[in-house]
Amino acid sequence: LSRPVLCLCDWETRFLNGFLEYYLSKSLDILDVKVFSDVNSLLEFSKKKDVDVLLIGNELMNEDVENSMIRKILILSEGDIKKKYSTYPTIYKYQSSEKIISEILNYYADNLKEDTSSLIKKKRMRIIGVYSPVRRCGKTTLSLSLGQLLSKNKKVLYINMEEYSGLYGVLNSGYKGDLMDVIFYQRQGGGNMMFKLKGVTSNLNGLDFISPALFSEEIRNVECAEWLELIDNVDTQTDYDVLILDIGDTVNGLINILEKCSIIYMPERHDFFSQGKIMQFEEYLKSISKDWLLDKVSKFEVPISDENDEGCDFINHLGSGAFALMVRNLCLEEYGGAFG
Repeated sequence: LSRPVLCLCDWETRFLNGFLEYYLSKSLDILDVKVFSDVNSLLEFSKKKDVDVLLIGNELMNEDVENSMIRKILILSEGDIKKKYSTYPTIYKYQSSEKIISEILNYYADNLKEDTSSLIKKKRMRIIGVYSPVRRCGKTTLSLSLGQLLSKNKKVLYINMEEYSGLYGVLNSGYKGDLMDVIFYQRQGGGNMMFKLKGVTSNLNGLDFISPALFSEEIRNVECAEWLELIDNVDTQTDYDVLILDIGDTVNGLINILEKCSIIYMPERHDFFSQGKIMQFEEYLKSISKDWLLDKVSKFEVPISDENDEGCDFINHLGSGAFALMVRNLCLEEYGGAFG
């Protein structure tokens, strides 16, 4: 199966070149992007090769384009739209290339339903679970630091499955959608999960992430089967090498999710009650004959970061510096040369 063809047609060559350069730099490799600065060249190309999606400048849109064999047409707007074409989906031109790509991918996922799983040249994905029955143990800090470290040499996706992540509004990505948009898309039987996932994904120092859910009730209402379907979709519909799951206590199907993990990092504290919670969790696994999961568990105390930054600056520094070095040393045995 060949990659879907996306054509951009706009009078401003600087915009076209900038968009294409950004797209190629991100190595998305899921759309075959072609750019044109005039309509005639576009139409000649469309006669020779099928065009799945066209994003065309408002001033260049005309009847010849409308009557062509191009499957889906989006209008690239500078603010105003010709009344004749006001019913076409619109993307605003003067925003980041990242946001434009996100809107195109979301549109493609929502409107074109072919199975595109065969586009992925797939190797086995490693699933890292980060879970602990102990609260305030550095679980999310560890996840984001490890994710940024691994992403230096691998394609890594981070998903936060907590009821209250503490990350909403901190990861300054510009809203593209969040985890619940992906779950809702699954529920509707969306067939282009590859494009939907790419459409809502943002990046932090090389680490891809999906913005966490805003409302705790939404997370509690996600069924175990839906979490497992999401994990399977990331595995089969994307080219990620590593998936990091930051797993909360209230997630449905916790044990089933842990079973999918290649390794489970379990941050701990050494006070009386923290150790008691871990022991209780281990006893529960034994009681349901799942104590074999303990062989996957790597327990350690996450060091306290000495960074004085807050919010986005704090998160950015988790991938470098003294704290990242400590995390690297804690996880080095498992990942060997993954960090380079």
